Amino acid sequence: KKKFSRGKHVKYVENVDHLVGIGPNQLMGDVLYYGDNHSAVVQLHGRADMEKPIDENLSGGKLIVLDVGLKHCGPCVKVYPTVLKLSRSMSETIVFARMNGDKNDSCMAWILKDMNVMEVPTFLFITNGDICGRYVGSSKGELIGEILLYTGVRVTYTKLST
Repeated sequence: KKKFSRGKHVKYVENVDHLVGIGPNQLMGDVLYYGDNHSAVVQLHGRADMEKPIDENLSGGKLIVLDVGLKHCGPCVKVYPTVLKLSRSMSETIVFARMNGDKNDSCMAWILKDMNVMEVPTFLFITNGDICGRYVGSSKGELIGEILLYTGVRVTYTKLST
């Protein structure tokens, strides 16, 4: 077998400043950008963390969408880019929060016992400090439909004939 050395590798990306890189608004499709510090998703690590967004938004009347998942859950990872995009575009009316159940044992116990989450990803919809609904699954369209439903937007589904 011949040994070869790897040379310099340059990849051309159209319309991207090579000194700045790709910004969060340029990400398209299902790219999961772990280094996204422009996200409006509040990262929660336990019960005390959850009380803060609830207390801050009691008077404002904002809907809180809590994304409960696991770090290595395929469907949880699949739907997270949608959550990131929605958090940016709906930040005026909705607070998005995320809790990974596998962060620590007390976090997992609280999710199972107090929030009654048995499957992930589960999205809890919270208004005025109370859980008013939940969606279990990773379908982007269904998640958006549920969010719109809890924000008071009437959603109708029409089957297109082919």
